[in-house]
Amino acid sequence: MENNKQSRIGKLDGLRGLLSLIVCLNHSFMVVVIPTFASVWQQNPLIFHGLQSKIQQLFMFIGNGGAAVTLFFLLSGLVIGQSLAHVNMNLRGLLSFLAKRIIRLYPVYLFILVLTALYMRFGYSYETFPFSSSWYNWWMNFQMTLKEFILNFFFIHAYVGGVTWTLRVILIASFIFPVFYLINKKTIWWMDVLLGAFLIYLSFTLLNIPGFRDLRYLYMFYFGLMLPKFQKMFSLIPNWLTIPALPIMIIILLGFRYLTNEYTGGVAESIVAFFIIGLAAYGNKVSIMNFLDGKVLKFFGKISYSLYLIHYSVLYVISRLMFQNYPNLPYQNNYLLIHIVLFLLSTVIATGISLLVYKYIELPSHTLAKNIGNKISQE
Repeated sequence: MENNKQSRIGKLDGLRGLLSLIVCLNHSFMVVVIPTFASVWQQNPLIFHGLQSKIQQLFMFIGNGGAAVTLFFLLSGLVIGQSLAHVNMNLRGLLSFLAKRIIRLYPVYLFILVLTALYMRFGYSYETFPFSSSWYNWWMNFQMTLKEFILNFFFIHAYVGGVTWTLRVILIASFIFPVFYLINKKTIWWMDVLLGAFLIYLSFTLLNIPGFRDLRYLYMFYFGLMLPKFQKMFSLIPNWLTIPALPIMIIILLGFRYLTNEYTGGVAESIVAFFIIGLAAYGNKVSIMNFLDGKVLKFFGKISYSLYLIHYSVLYVISRLMFQNYPNLPYQNNYLLIHIVLFLLSTVIATGISLLVYKYIELPSHTLAKNIGNKISQE
C-alpha cells in the first residue's frame, strides 16, 4: 500500500499478516473429517456435539478463511485505487498500470504452478484416504498435462491449491478497476454507497453467472476503493464507541456466513470489513487497533502474499504424507489435536519458504514491475 503515514501502513500490513494466518488456520482444520460429516465447512455450529467438535468449530470460527478473503478483496480495492491515483488516465498509463499488476501477481504464482507441475508429474497419483475430508479430496484431482498447465497459467482453470481462484478474481478486478476509479473520482460519498449497493444487487442477479462466480465479488473491491472518502468519519469515531462495537462486528464478520451462505454472508462481511479497515487505516484514536502494529503481524504482513499462496501446497503435501505413512492414527477420536499439529507444522514450514520466496521472487518482481511500468508510461 502506498501511503505517506507510516502508522497506517503498519496497521494495514499487520492486518494482512493476521488475515494470512487466519487462512492458514482455516485450511489446516479442514483436512481430517469429523465423524458423520464429510465436510465441516460452513456447518452450523449448533449441529456439533461433544467438547472436541465444539472446540474444532471454535477454531474454524476464528479461522474463517472466507471472511479473510473478503477483507483481502477490500484491501485490494483500497490499494489498487491508491495506485491508480498516480496513473495518467491514457492508453500508456493504463497499460503501465496493468503491466505492473500482472508482473507483481504472477511470479509467485508461477513458482507454485511449476513446483506443483513437477510434483504431479514425478510420482504423484491422486488418492483419497479413509479419514480425509471431502474438501481435502476435492483438490489435486486432475492430470497435470501441458494443456492443464496452460489453462491454470491463464486462470481458465484454478485447480492449483485452495486459494488460486482469488488471484483470478483480483486480475479480473484489476482490468475493470480503472472504470470504477474514474466513476469514483466524480462521485460524492452517498453516490458511492448507492453504487456499492447496486453492485451488490448485480452480484445476485446479472453477475450471478453459473460456473463463473468471479464477478460476484466486484462490489467488495469498490467498497475498498471508496474508503478514503470516509477518512474524516473514521478519524472522529471515539474509543468509547469503538471498543464495545468492534467485538460485535468481529462476531458478525466471522460467523454470519455460517448461518447463511457464502454470498449473503459476503455482503455482511463486506460491510463489517469496511468499518474494520477504515478504523485501522484512518481511526487515529483507536487504541484497540494498536496490536496490528506488532512486529510479528508486520512480519507476516510483509510475506502475506507468498504465504497465502504457498501454505496450501505445504499443507496438502504434509497431510498426504501423514495419511500415507500413518494410516492408523486415531483420526476419528483426535482430529482436533491432529489439526492443531498440522496448522503449526505447515505454517512454520510455509513461513520459511515464503520468506525465501519473498526475498528472491516477490521483491525482484516488484522492481521489475516498476521498471517495465515506467518504460511503458514514458512518452
